[in-house]
Amino acid sequence: MKQKIIFLNSFLPRTGHNFTAEVIKVFSNHEVLAHSRSETRLSSILESYYEVYDKKILFDSDREFMDELFINDLRQKIVRNSSYEYIMIKDTSFVGVERLPFIFPDDFHFILIRDPKAVFLSLLKGMNLQKKCLKNEVKKWGIPMGFYPYSYSKKLSNQVLEVFPKMEKHFIIRYEDLVNKDEKLLMELKEKFNTPKSLEKIKKEIEEINVINSSFYKEVGATKIWDGKPKTDKFNPINRKLTNPFLRKGIEAGSLKLRKKLGYI
Repeated sequence: MKQKIIFLNSFLPRTGHNFTAEVIKVFSNHEVLAHSRSETRLSSILESYYEVYDKKILFDSDREFMDELFINDLRQKIVRNSSYEYIMIKDTSFVGVERLPFIFPDDFHFILIRDPKAVFLSLLKGMNLQKKCLKNEVKKWGIPMGFYPYSYSKKLSNQVLEVFPKMEKHFIIRYEDLVNKDEKLLMELKEKFNTPKSLEKIKKEIEEINVINSSFYKEVGATKIWDGKPKTDKFNPINRKLTNPFLRKGIEAGSLKLRKKLGYI
């Protein structure tokens, strides 16, 4: 059996990473390493390795020695941890993403994107502000006024833009298309994995996926963020209804550049 690795990277937590992994499982029946909720920082570690490799290792013989230690058998070490035909390694970072197709040329390389406006709202909603301290008090005051959502969204957007990869060698998945069960995307995934299931069966299995790891866990009746629960009408992962215009405008202004870069405006 020829095992394949599925690398799934997104730009931040709260992009719908776990849901996307479950959707891809409909096509590939993969196993996530090292466990189902893992966010493995493999690409970040490889980026750190090559920063030293490119700048400080000068001789070919030294490079060959280093590659023999850390790179040459890396794929074999990964696949031997699973008996599945497809193995997934996922991460919520763009750091080092460009390296992966060159190190693992025969595997799958997916990038997940989602409207940053929804991602930042989810991150803000999931913040734990229970601890009594000045920083949390400032956040509690600044969030409904829109000041903190603006600065927070702008800061994270700039961090993502600084490491934004070239995506020519990656298959791009829009989270919104998965939620809407976009037929063009589903057919592309069906072809990639040579999945014999009908399109209707695929849609049905996607519809049955539980909502997991969401900051909106209360809306779906879960007791904590890691609980998997069936979707409800209260949970709309695409169109968040915000009654506070200052919060909405703050996030929109702070995420403007990243939303443009990702093609959402």
